[in-house]
Amino acid sequence: MKLSKPVLLLVSACLLWLGAAAHAVAKDDYPYQQSYAILINNEDAGTETVVEKKDGEGRVVSTSEHVILVTDGMALNRLQFSTRTVFPKGALIPETYSNQYTGGAAGDSYDVLISKGQITRTLTRNGQTVVAKATLTPNMVLVDFNVYHQYEHLVRRFNPKKSGAQEFANYIPVIGNDVPLRVTLLGEGARQFGDKRIDVRNFRVEFVGIQTVTLSVDKNDRLVQLDSPSQQLRVIRKDLLP
Repeated sequence: MKLSKPVLLLVSACLLWLGAAAHAVAKDDYPYQQSYAILINNEDAGTETVVEKKDGEGRVVSTSEHVILVTDGMALNRLQFSTRTVFPKGALIPETYSNQYTGGAAGDSYDVLISKGQITRTLTRNGQTVVAKATLTPNMVLVDFNVYHQYEHLVRRFNPKKSGAQEFANYIPVIGNDVPLRVTLLGEGARQFGDKRIDVRNFRVEFVGIQTVTLSVDKNDRLVQLDSPSQQLRVIRKDLLP
């Protein structure tokens, strides 16, 4: 994999947390597996693979593996990490989430527990552990900028019966606090990828004061493509590449 010029990715790892579901999945499509290509300046810069299954108690267990090439402007680094999220049966609020670095920062991690309306985050970095607590509010989500399939969970929080932009509080585990997030439905239609035609809904997601991305999801709210112009970044299902 290579980059045509130095590009700085936002690499703080966080995950998407959800309150009550506003939009249900069109159908139960578990077990589910998907792989995404990560492109920067139209160059191959990484991959994301996600697997979602239901366990014997009906909980959804989502695991993902990530490899991303990032640069600080001087050196090119390979960022590797894995995530695991467990959603109780019929819920979009996870009970646990973990993010473990498996590459150069191996050993660093954070774990989040959501229980009885409280979020407890345990962050381990360079052998040091820091615990932070926060209250789970009705509009709180948690969006990881580098765990792209988690945008599916955000889209399911969007209420299609309401017009205009919808506001959320985006809790970020690495800082133990939230920032404003705004989601707007841009429209519905069909997109053509080679010989594949997919019906999609298109959204704009604004991390207020940070960045804006646009994305398309299919009829089951599964991510098809995401674009971040400020990062010259595109994430797309591997089977849809030319």
